[in-house]
Amino acid sequence: MPTYDALKLPAHVETVLLTGAGGFVGREVTKLMLELYPKLRIITTDVVEPPRFTDDPRLRVVKADLGKPEALKELFDGEKIGGVIALHGIMSGGAEADFELGWAVNVDSHIALIKAAHAHSDAVWKPQGKKMVYVFISSLAVYGGPKARPEDHVIPADTPIIPGSSYGVQKTIGEFYAFDYGRKGYLDTRSLRLPTVAIRTGAPSSAASSFISGLIREPLQGIESVCPIASGPEDPILDDMKVYLSRAKTVFRNIVWGLCMPEENFKYGIGSRSVNIPGITVTTRQIIDALVQHAGPEALKLVSYKKDPAVIAICETWAGSYDNTAEQKQGFEVDDAKTGFANAVGDFKAELQASK
Repeated sequence: MPTYDALKLPAHVETVLLTGAGGFVGREVTKLMLELYPKLRIITTDVVEPPRFTDDPRLRVVKADLGKPEALKELFDGEKIGGVIALHGIMSGGAEADFELGWAVNVDSHIALIKAAHAHSDAVWKPQGKKMVYVFISSLAVYGGPKARPEDHVIPADTPIIPGSSYGVQKTIGEFYAFDYGRKGYLDTRSLRLPTVAIRTGAPSSAASSFISGLIREPLQGIESVCPIASGPEDPILDDMKVYLSRAKTVFRNIVWGLCMPEENFKYGIGSRSVNIPGITVTTRQIIDALVQHAGPEALKLVSYKKDPAVIAICETWAGSYDNTAEQKQGFEVDDAKTGFANAVGDFKAELQASK
């Protein structure tokens, strides 16, 4: 299980703004922070009103389009926001399919948000000798090129950032903005590059990686699921296509640690403010085997195969594994390589049972 003892917020972080709160990760990170920090106020926002899953008065829910200056102003006015978790975005497959929308949300609205955060930090925290902690949620999709394929093990110091998708390009731009605002001392910035999150609950998303959760999530609920990278159960790509992922609970913990981590911990990295959140490597075959293990061979009747060239093209730009020695020194946690994915499936099964 993830550990939480080290998750101590900076003293001035008494209110946190979390964008993209309508999604699975945003919702669960909000729940975790409300549980961990009895005095913390959280402002959640998304283009659709985020779920109000509690009557706790510490939670302020705001429907806002961050592309509109007046919406940003409303979020910050009258507040003393000490931390931001910038999680909103159009996922990988969606950003590739709709170029203009991907850039508007994944770049333009993030630039507007970090500028607003800078202004707020200058007005509220700079007079006290403090600065806002700003966590930009990025993705390992920033990698690509000849050193970041499914068969590759990425050594961050030796691997250039060559995104293989519009989503990866957009996340790279967001990281550079965050880096420069941190370099200048305007904000205490850090960019967290998430691996694939397993198992995501809810409906399938526009992420190219959505099928990784879907191959477990849908059959366990008696719903059909399509594997978009293979032509059938004997396709060798099921063994060759490695996926780097993390148990959802570990991702939530690591995002909160990203808000808590002392700035001095960057000394363990390679000189940037970007962190590759640790994960483990599985193959698509192992994911299907896990389905059989947890639901029996009958569950395979709910899995069909139909190659989607767009999904395969994006998957082929993902490295199969990453060195995370520096990240563990920084305080980020990694799942056990042998049990991590099984635990992720177990978490989802437990959630299904609890919802009945």
